[in-house]
Amino acid sequence: MSRKSILTFIAVLGAILGVIGSTFGLALNGAAAASGLGAVLLYVLFEAKLDLKKLGAQSGKFRDPKFWLAIVSAAIAALVQSGVTLPLSPEAIIAALTVIMAALFGAKFKAANRSY
Repeated sequence: MSRKSILTFIAVLGAILGVIGSTFGLALNGAAAASGLGAVLLYVLFEAKLDLKKLGAQSGKFRDPKFWLAIVSAAIAALVQSGVTLPLSPEAIIAALTVIMAALFGAKFKAANRSY
């Protein structure tokens, strides 16, 4: 797991705990939470800026169907949260995309194991 992933996970966990805390009326130190999340956000953004410089070497990764399945899944979740009604259940669509992604990763792992 990369450092950016760990810090992003911590930031998301902090945000979730903040929402849960305010829902149940717990006293939270807003300044500490904001500064902690700010530090994580700053780290992730500057690391992302450095990663943008490396994008040219990774342009082939944007053609990966697994990447686009993840993007479509996230977009469907965002659309549903914003009130868009889909003809099929969003849970069913995302579940199907996840199964397809798992199959693609499985095929990739099989191919990688054969090369050894």
